[in-house]
Parts: sequence; C-alpha cells; structure tokens
Amino acid sequence: MKTQISEISPQVYARVVGILYLFTISAGIIAQMGISNGIVVVDDAATTASNILANRNLFQLGFTIYLLEMASQIAQTVIFYMLLKPAGRSVSLLALFFGLVGCIIKTVSRLFYIAPLLVLGEAHYLDVFTLDQLQALALLLLRVNDLAAGMALAFFGFSTLLNGFLIFRVHFPAAYSWDIIDPGWLWLADLFVSAAWKPAIALYPSHRPHW
Repeated sequence: MKTQISEISPQVYARVVGILYLFTISAGIIAQMGISNGIVVVDDAATTASNILANRNLFQLGFTIYLLEMASQIAQTVIFYMLLKPAGRSVSLLALFFGLVGCIIKTVSRLFYIAPLLVLGEAHYLDVFTLDQLQALALLLLRVNDLAAGMALAFFGFSTLLNGFLIFRVHFPAAYSWDIIDPGWLWLADLFVSAAWKPAIALYPSHRPHW
C-alpha cells in the first residue's frame, strides 16, 4: 500500500501543480488585462480616479482575483517543493524560499492596488488634501503596485530555474524541463528589460510605447 501511494503521489502532485499553474496565469490575466488595464489610465490621474469611483465593485473584484492568484501561486510553490524535494533537498528548499519571497512581495504590492479606494473616499481626514492631490496620490499608489509586482518576478524567475534544474536532475523528458525553465528566463528578462526601459520612459514620456 505504501509503495502504491509513493508511486501515485508524484503524479498527483504534478497534476495539481499544472492546474494551479493554469489558474494562476488565468487569474493574473483577468485581473491585470481584463480589469486593471481598463480602469487605470497611465499618466492621467483624474481619469483614473474617475474610473475607479465609477467602477468601484469591478475594481474590488480585481483585488479579490489578485489575492486568489497569489493563494494559488503559494500553493503551487509549496507543492513543487514537495514534489522535487527527493531530487535535492537543499536546492528545492532554496527554490521554495525564492518562490515564497516573491509571493510575499507581490501580495503586499496588491495593498497598494486597493489603497486608492481609501484615498479617493470621502473620509474627513482627507479634507486637508485638494482633489488634484488625492488623484495624484491614487495614481502613485497604483504605480508602486506595478513596480513591487515587477520586483517579485526576479524571485519567481530564480525559483523556476532551480526547479527546472531539479527536473533535469531526475531525468524528466527534456521538452518538459525546458517548458519549466523557459518561464524563469522570461521572468528574469522581463525584470531587466523593465529596469532599463522605465527610466527612459520617465525621461521621454512622449515616446511611451502603447502596450
């Protein structure tokens, strides 16, 4: 019985990781491209603030989906550790550490995503600020959210590369191993490209690309 369980468990873990991976990607796309990008207008604080207040429930839904995304990614990271631990405890533990640090950073960043709802509220303690100041602060918080989420990509990238190394180590099919490793390189590449490109955008806003 124990032998059968030990043989089945890795397969179950792998399938669960695959499901969580697809859910994480889908949730991120829905929250970012389907909701956030339709509400937040880059470099237009007034329009962004107006959109948030006019679509308050949708904006809050985006925050909820972001949290579900991170809950799924945390579970995915832990199960990956359980799956690959026999291939190398130290390396898998390091991958777990990088993955969880990335999850913590990205989860905290989402507090800056939802914070504009408080800033744009009608609390009396906000009367010391002008409307323009509140709108600018709301957009600033959204930018901090984006930058912090971008920082998390580096940790996810290193975690993915380490997991890919362990997959090679246990002689998994090469194609599957490269499927795991490629996202790691893409995450790291995205981080470094963003780090080089964003200062240029800040200096030359008229040349901002339209994503």
